[in-house]
Amino acid sequence: MWMRRCLLVAVGLMWGVPSWGGEDVCSNVSSDEKQLYWGDLHVHTAWSLDAYAFGSIATPADAYAFAKGQPLRLANGEQVVIDRPLDFAAVTDHSETFDVMFLCTDPGYRDDGYCRAMRDLHSRREGRRIFTDYLLPMITPEVPAPAALCADDEVDCAAASRGQWRRMQEVANQANEPCEFSALIGYEWSASPGGRHWHRNVIFRSASVPDQAFDFIRYPNVARLWQALDDHCLPAEGCDALAIPHNINWADGGGFSVSSESPQTLALRARFERLAEVHQEKGSSECLPHDRASAEDDCAFERLTANFAQQHVGGGDNDSPEDAWARMRSTYYRTLLGEGLKSLAAEGSELNPLKLGAVGSTDSHFGTAGRVQEKGYWGSMSMLWQPDEARISQDGYNPGGLVAVWAIQNTREAIFDALKRREAFATSGPRISLRFGIAPEGACARPGVQFDVPMGGTLNAARAPHFVIMAGRDAAMLGEVQLVKGEVRNGDVVESVHTVDTYPDGAAAVCVEWRDDKFFSEAPAYWYARVIEMPTPRWTKHLCEAMGRCDEFPDADAMVRERAWSSPIWYEPGRD
Repeated sequence: MWMRRCLLVAVGLMWGVPSWGGEDVCSNVSSDEKQLYWGDLHVHTAWSLDAYAFGSIATPADAYAFAKGQPLRLANGEQVVIDRPLDFAAVTDHSETFDVMFLCTDPGYRDDGYCRAMRDLHSRREGRRIFTDYLLPMITPEVPAPAALCADDEVDCAAASRGQWRRMQEVANQANEPCEFSALIGYEWSASPGGRHWHRNVIFRSASVPDQAFDFIRYPNVARLWQALDDHCLPAEGCDALAIPHNINWADGGGFSVSSESPQTLALRARFERLAEVHQEKGSSECLPHDRASAEDDCAFERLTANFAQQHVGGGDNDSPEDAWARMRSTYYRTLLGEGLKSLAAEGSELNPLKLGAVGSTDSHFGTAGRVQEKGYWGSMSMLWQPDEARISQDGYNPGGLVAVWAIQNTREAIFDALKRREAFATSGPRISLRFGIAPEGACARPGVQFDVPMGGTLNAARAPHFVIMAGRDAAMLGEVQLVKGEVRNGDVVESVHTVDTYPDGAAAVCVEWRDDKFFSEAPAYWYARVIEMPTPRWTKHLCEAMGRCDEFPDADAMVRERAWSSPIWYEPGRD
């Protein structure tokens, strides 16, 4: 492989941008330069039943205010604040419980047995019982069922769901400040058959949205979700949407059955599913090694495979540990990218249905959008009331990640368009700036790199690509730049990880070039960049040191190497 590098004082580059398309131009940006914007597209509040169960008191309005930098007080009395305001966010409460939350809490407060019992459990802090007795029976059966409350003919749950959805829209519209902060309208479709997470965050481009949220109970498979969006979210009426798979480390082999889908369904998948969440508080979804016994560093980052809901409702299976591991691995991000290549390589195929760009988010259930600091992290949603000893024993969780986009301005439409064209990347929390693309040799030596193909794009020309990776530090110095490649050879996906450069003493900003000299013009391929920080203390280390008990919790006394993942670039032979 050929590589050239140079260290930069600062990372800054310009590349061509599309026309403004008639939208208003923000006065604080230049029309010929893309800007870097930071956000969180996966945030829950007390309007989600599971968040309510475990003590969340934040409303969607609180979550947007927190994302803008305002402090938020939690139910345990702790006041928290984000370290730096976000540029955009989406509150994605669970649509399956819009009706229950509307009827049993604000604004309904129905005085019936179902709602009184739920509120009583909440007041006694028995969140686990609400989670297992109220939520799981709705979303984990193979055929999902509405809440028992909805069996009463006098209770109009459909109207309640629509009412809650209108409230969600109103809050987002009030929080939206074009050119300063983009509050995107969204919700979560929470398919959980057998406790497996086949979830999608549905994010809309503008205030033009369908009059109902298409939830898992009424639209019980992902193809029906896409079809409903296709039918009711019409570009001619100003509506567009993305469905973003998340927590796919807990998908356990489901939700991505491209080999058995019809051409129509594949086309809908390719239209709506253009991104995947590769990191959140429930672990990294980038990759698992082939061998379950392997502890290889490549796929060992923030690994969390244990899923309470699946253990609670699913029970065991008859698969061998090796087969179960392979099934779990099959829905991790890198494996899905490979499956997309295989689908593209199949005879008669016209598209790659799994061209998934990379995003990160928190999955906060307390309205704390973008709060990704390791120091002061108290744990996942079930850990708010727990003592420090209990929190530190559940060390598989992490503060979650962020999503960044290169967009022409900070408006809903511009942020969405950047997401849709996959000019987006994920981080495990730090604000590492990252640009990745195909550019001419010697690009790092010249100001204003112009990418021939930016991240998220497709190389159609059958020539060895020359990549440029530019990255800038956040608080910690950068330690390593890698390039991950996948390609189809003889019907199999071959993965490889290439260390492009390392910085033993750390680097503030880098620009590196790498040419794929092993490029094979007949092999569909993808490449994405991974930038890794120097080691810093993990949240568990901060906690055990604050407790003065790291000797009692040696596994907690750990360092972490935070990272960023670019969206891939794909090669599609024969498409030029």
